Amino acid sequence: MAIPFTQIPDALLVPGQYQEVDNSLAGSVSEIKKTLIVAYKSAAGTAPAGTPARALSDLKAAALFGPGSPAAILAKIFLALNKVEECWVLPVDAPGAATPWQKTFTVAVASAQQGAAAITVNGEKIDSAAIATGANAAAVAAAIVARINSEMWLPVEAETGEGGAFVIKSVVAGAGGNANTVTVVSEAAGVTITEGAVTAGAQTANIKPLFANLGNVRYHYFVYDFSDAANIAALGEELVSRFGAMRQIGGRAFVALSGALGSVSEPGTILAQAAAVNNPHIVLVPRMENPRLPGEWAARWCAIACRILADDPAANTYDLTVSGLASDKEIDADTRQIMLMAGIATYRLDATGTVLIERLVTSYTENTDGGRDTSYLDIQVPETVDAVRTYINAEAKKRYKTWKLAGTEENFGSGAKVMTAGIFRSFLCELYQAIFIKEKRWCQDFDGYKNSLIVEIKSGSKTWLEYSHQPNLIGQFYIGAGLLQFK
Repeated sequence: MAIPFTQIPDALLVPGQYQEVDNSLAGSVSEIKKTLIVAYKSAAGTAPAGTPARALSDLKAAALFGPGSPAAILAKIFLALNKVEECWVLPVDAPGAATPWQKTFTVAVASAQQGAAAITVNGEKIDSAAIATGANAAAVAAAIVARINSEMWLPVEAETGEGGAFVIKSVVAGAGGNANTVTVVSEAAGVTITEGAVTAGAQTANIKPLFANLGNVRYHYFVYDFSDAANIAALGEELVSRFGAMRQIGGRAFVALSGALGSVSEPGTILAQAAAVNNPHIVLVPRMENPRLPGEWAARWCAIACRILADDPAANTYDLTVSGLASDKEIDADTRQIMLMAGIATYRLDATGTVLIERLVTSYTENTDGGRDTSYLDIQVPETVDAVRTYINAEAKKRYKTWKLAGTEENFGSGAKVMTAGIFRSFLCELYQAIFIKEKRWCQDFDGYKNSLIVEIKSGSKTWLEYSHQPNLIGQFYIGAGLLQFK
């Protein structure tokens, strides 16, 4: 047989021992997994809006996206929980006409005694502001403002007004700040702090044009800090496009939904919001009415889940602990069933109230005819489909680069780089049995897969091999149902 040398010419006459080095059969097929956080930056951030930037540390994120901005905060959260997947951020500018969420407070003093003002932001207590004996209202307000503004990672900032008035507002303008909750309570005798009016932020950025800036770089996971219908729809379109045959750079996104569970017919409720999504690549995280910000819920769920799924897309994610998230309200089983049917992921609580992922379903529940469709029920399904496709494509490129294509199955001789339908069929069977079943445990039923295979050369073409195959994905052991008939 003729050895297919590429560097040693057939006409070589100079005596010697020559060996080419070919790495095409060495190594393994793998990818560096990337997560993309899509969130607002502040004016203080140095990173240009609309261009993905790598976040290597929390301090670097603060410099790039601005201290207290959602982009910086979510990057910090992700990096604290997941140090394996690359963390990227698509920073978004608030609209020019946006106004911030803000809340006013007023301090009144009648012979102030030494003490403190307790400050809670989005369910998290920060160190209290000190109140000195004999302080006047303006001094107390100034101390509270200084205490809040000394915190780099708060999504709010404060400023003093006249007398004992002060205002706390979101760092970034827009409707995204409306999820903030802030309380300031005096713990010093002779000092009272009264909550005033809350002004909602207005305007939301349009994310759709920014997706063009991502190009064809693959981001395997997305943390999306926008839950309005228009921006979720834009995300859904982008993810479907990325999953499609002409791009094949699929990824899954985590989006937190807020509000009461409600019903599909009640606008603004979680069930109504979920009904409008219906996408196999979007996981809806039920923040409900928890004080932690929606973006934090999405970031923590993504960081924990993708660390497992990145290693094994078919891994069972039941009972994963979502560090840093807690609740004092358990969701009952009947309600969780309703949520799962609606395409909303569910969680349980451990004995301390910490959130445990129960089932990571996707938001896809209906086909185009409006019928119930469970083909993409769990996140492991699109994750595994993507992984199988990616592995086959990468391995085929690795093994068969520069091969010719024949429409017949005749013997072209040992070592010939000639692809035939039979060779490719054997290649698929080999991967399915050795890799997808025995090594990765992504699939099952080799005989069924082998019988499903159709491999042929496209009629009239000498360059196009086409095939149809039906991988049988492995499932998740979520339910054990037994009938105990005692006597």
